[in-house]
Amino acid sequence: MSKVGSAACGALARLAGVLPVDPSALTDGQLVRLAEDLAAVHRHLDAVELAVAGEVQHRSDPESPDSLARRLGFKTAAGAIQGLTKSSGKEAQKLVAQATELKKLPTVEQAVLDGRIGREAAAAISSELQKAAGKDLGRADAVQVAQVEAELVELATTAGADEVKAKAAEKAALLDVRVVEDQAAKAMAERFFWISPTVDGVAKVSGLLPAGHAAVIRGVFDAFVNPKGKKTVTFTPADEVTPEDSRTAGQKRADLFRDICAAQARSAEAPDMGGDHPTVWISTTVKELHSGEGLAFYAGTPEPVPVAEAELAACAGGIQTVIFDDDGEVLRLGRSVRGFTRRQRRAIALRDGGTCLIPGCTVPAQWCEVHHVVSYKDGGNTDLDNGVLLCWFHHHEIDHGPWHIRIITGTPEVRYAHGGRVIDWASAGNGTAARLRAQAGAPPGAAASPGAPPGAAPGA
Repeated sequence: MSKVGSAACGALARLAGVLPVDPSALTDGQLVRLAEDLAAVHRHLDAVELAVAGEVQHRSDPESPDSLARRLGFKTAAGAIQGLTKSSGKEAQKLVAQATELKKLPTVEQAVLDGRIGREAAAAISSELQKAAGKDLGRADAVQVAQVEAELVELATTAGADEVKAKAAEKAALLDVRVVEDQAAKAMAERFFWISPTVDGVAKVSGLLPAGHAAVIRGVFDAFVNPKGKKTVTFTPADEVTPEDSRTAGQKRADLFRDICAAQARSAEAPDMGGDHPTVWISTTVKELHSGEGLAFYAGTPEPVPVAEAELAACAGGIQTVIFDDDGEVLRLGRSVRGFTRRQRRAIALRDGGTCLIPGCTVPAQWCEVHHVVSYKDGGNTDLDNGVLLCWFHHHEIDHGPWHIRIITGTPEVRYAHGGRVIDWASAGNGTAARLRAQAGAPPGAAASPGAPPGAAPGA
């Protein structure tokens, strides 16, 4: 092995010339130069570290009685590195493995030893090339591998490790298409999706998805979770800004996943289960339902949930509320009594637009639930002039959240009130009703529809 670290002297000298240092006292230019010098020193130290690890490995043949690792009191080269450097076993094994793998890629190895690229970039190139072209790189043409190596090393001198890894994966796939095909077949064979039993009120979700599955799901999530995405619903009372959705991206994805599955359960194309569409059963008593206090139970899950979930579920497709009396006798099936039909849902969506009614929410109408503006238990009818489409999250929050809803002459209006901030009643939705009303110049605050008196508080 040739000498390593010749170029490190200059980098170390430059760094030593400014140490000790107070970064907060540096000018912008000085701070930038210090960061660059530190990176250069790290690269050169990486080179020496890998060279030392490689040499320890070379001198520690486990079959040799003269093994360096054995003479130092260790079984393997990684053990010797761990003992000498006081590093973790995992890091020592990683260092020795990388030194060994780099020997298969001479162009990458030389770039590391020269201090041109660091360990992270080298590992990205090595792992992707060997993943696609086989561990010994024997499945790919040697000339092609050398050419790809050179291109990736050149990229690594100016780009970050993430960009290098992505480009390495792209280049490596061209070396042997069979490996990509094998990976795709393996991914399809290993795919699964699993939901655990409910414990302490939550269920764990896990799984493995092939690239195509993940891309479709991620594309849907990104479209509706991305805060910079185009909004199809606006709320523009004079000089006011729509309050932001406080959910995290992860919370939005969880809600969207539930909405998508609920929409499929309502679909006419969903397969029957016992002669009916896929249905989740939730049960409670009439006393608890009317009081709004107590417990409800999902079928197949022993843990209770608040009775408010049963009240909300009665409006939603894919869920059927079963109401018992105190003696355990079934009184009624909630959805058959009060649920909105598919035809009503279509009419409401046409009236109000293609998304959840709450301003700024872009969940599509087909994923939404129909909400009784005046609650069913308070005498509200299951009629078009008493129903609006809300996503699961806003439907779940409407009783105690900042948004209020009413319907005036057939057009929904919303009001926001929270923390002393109030945005007064204004038309919501961008559907046919809103456009016709705007054309007719109907003044806000006209007489309310029969199902929704002015100022009606939110209900289930």
